[in-house]
Amino acid sequence: MGLDAVEIVMEVEESFGITIPEERAGNVRTVGDLYAIVLDLTKDINRDNSVCVTASTFRSLRRHLIPYVSNARSIRPSRTIADSLPLRGRQRLWARLGHEMDLRMPPLQRPSWLALAAILLTVTAGGFCFVAFAVDNKSSLGIVLALLMSGLVGLVLAALTKPFQLFPASTFMDYRGLVTQIVALNYGKLSERQNSWNATDIWDVLQLIIVEQLGVKKKAVTPTANFIYDLGMD
Repeated sequence: MGLDAVEIVMEVEESFGITIPEERAGNVRTVGDLYAIVLDLTKDINRDNSVCVTASTFRSLRRHLIPYVSNARSIRPSRTIADSLPLRGRQRLWARLGHEMDLRMPPLQRPSWLALAAILLTVTAGGFCFVAFAVDNKSSLGIVLALLMSGLVGLVLAALTKPFQLFPASTFMDYRGLVTQIVALNYGKLSERQNSWNATDIWDVLQLIIVEQLGVKKKAVTPTANFIYDLGMD
């Protein structure tokens, strides 16, 4: 399996609380194949299929947020996170929510201009190393040092810019999107807590995982979509 496939399998296992045997994972060609495996590995789970995990998760999130916001009415599915959670202390609150709810939270993002600047600095540092050694006909050494320098600069910039990791990603600008992301990251744990499990939820979560991992449109993730030829998986 390629790295994209490994990442998707790991996310699916983490979200649904299952282990996919390597031989079965290696035979996956379409989204429907992966969906069938998840259904098969969870077929013995006997829970209420009428409970809405998303609605229950939103109520839980709202309950945990109320002590930390000035206006509880601002916590609504369609309300943007930026409108109710001030920048100051947002990173600490995000970590606290994950701890109190015992759930994986989708990571906050750095502003796009800062992320772009960091990428440019990293590439520039690597390019400088390569050029410095290439002029002396040591291109192989230049490549190695360029990669090392790029990695080092990237790590340093990641640490320096971490305090600016304060903004919701485009996939969860509002609370509806945030709850959807939380459910996708923690479906196995949430369904156990709420005694719920149904095939529709499983498909929705699987679809979202693939969208996030491969950066494709949701409408492209159909049961017959081939991971390599239709979704561009490496």
